[in-house]
Amino acid sequence: MSLRGTTLTEGKIGNNVSGESREFGLIGGGVAVVGKAQLDVAYKLLRPSDAVALGIDAAYDTTNDVQIYRHISEFYRMAGEGKTLRIMLVAKTNTPVTMTDKAKVLVLESGAISDIAFAFNPATAYVETLVDGLNADVKLGIPALQIFADWCDTHDMPLHTILEGRGIGDTLTALADLRALIVGEAAFSAHKVTLVCGQDWTYADGLSTLGKKFADVGTYLGCIASQAWNRNPGEVETQNLTNANLSSFLTGGLSNHKKYSEVYDSLETINTKGYVFPIKYTGRSGYWWNDGHVCAPIVMDASGNMNQHMIYYSHTMDMAKRALRIVYLPEVKKPVELEAGKLPGGIVGYYNAIGNDAFRYMAGKGFISDGDTSTDANSDLLIEKVLNIQFGVVPTGCVNEIKGTINLKSK
Repeated sequence: MSLRGTTLTEGKIGNNVSGESREFGLIGGGVAVVGKAQLDVAYKLLRPSDAVALGIDAAYDTTNDVQIYRHISEFYRMAGEGKTLRIMLVAKTNTPVTMTDKAKVLVLESGAISDIAFAFNPATAYVETLVDGLNADVKLGIPALQIFADWCDTHDMPLHTILEGRGIGDTLTALADLRALIVGEAAFSAHKVTLVCGQDWTYADGLSTLGKKFADVGTYLGCIASQAWNRNPGEVETQNLTNANLSSFLTGGLSNHKKYSEVYDSLETINTKGYVFPIKYTGRSGYWWNDGHVCAPIVMDASGNMNQHMIYYSHTMDMAKRALRIVYLPEVKKPVELEAGKLPGGIVGYYNAIGNDAFRYMAGKGFISDGDTSTDANSDLLIEKVLNIQFGVVPTGCVNEIKGTINLKSK
């Protein structure tokens, strides 16, 4: 019996499935700095000053005609300091396709990167070539980034990729439909790739001819880093891109270096085609990303299963995979009692509870709506030694538009 009356001890904290341990990545063409940042080496940043310590600052961008510090500073402007951003500089001769192998080294640094941006800073002599209204190297990069994301998923590091869609054509109605891509002669779904073709037009206007065609992938990545996995990077309440004090996004535009006002009539068309760019809302001051599009069609099958046709659905799937892997890993290699070679009901319930508890936690945090676990009692744990479990996760919804009717009433 204790004379203290009340005794409280700190409970044991379990595995983190909240997504707060997420990290982010940026890979892009650059130039080595003597004694500081080198090519093909991964560096961990927590704030813009960490990049400055590596010799990467605004002057670095100007001298080398690149947008590396720009993306880093914009990332932290939107995300806030303290978020882990792992970066890698590669030779400016690299295209998005050739960056993918180097990006594997970057994601292997911790395995915690949930989103990685590919910044395309071509060499000075580079000549823009358009295919279906897209920079030819950017268009080739879309399937390459999907293959890269598939590789990451296969190695238990699921993530989403963000591609800088630099230098789109001026005729927006002729742009390729990113939700109906054809690679070779077949349809191709790049549900793990988001193409950003928007820019801070005023900032871009002060750059070189090549620089004027860049897209602000760092800003987009920062919006993602500032919010939970399942949120829309275009969220109106929280993701205003404009900061008048910093002169940021006072004028939005596209990577063909056309102002928002110049391309306004075609924006609905390219929004439908899956491009990401800044927009305005009447009655509100500032710019916001239009949405969280991916380069894939919208698919719903007869069983009610849908594909990852928006970035927040891609994130939800990745978060669920990471969380479920964490809670099930301790079960690997454990002995399991069987009845007639099958899993008894109690064991099935035990395995189901592990997954459902993880889903309940995520639902309680507002990351998902619901989730369900179904363990196969016929799993062969004697020869194959594989436990088969089916998971279903219901994501949270998103209000993209509000439609209503309004009338003048006499009372």
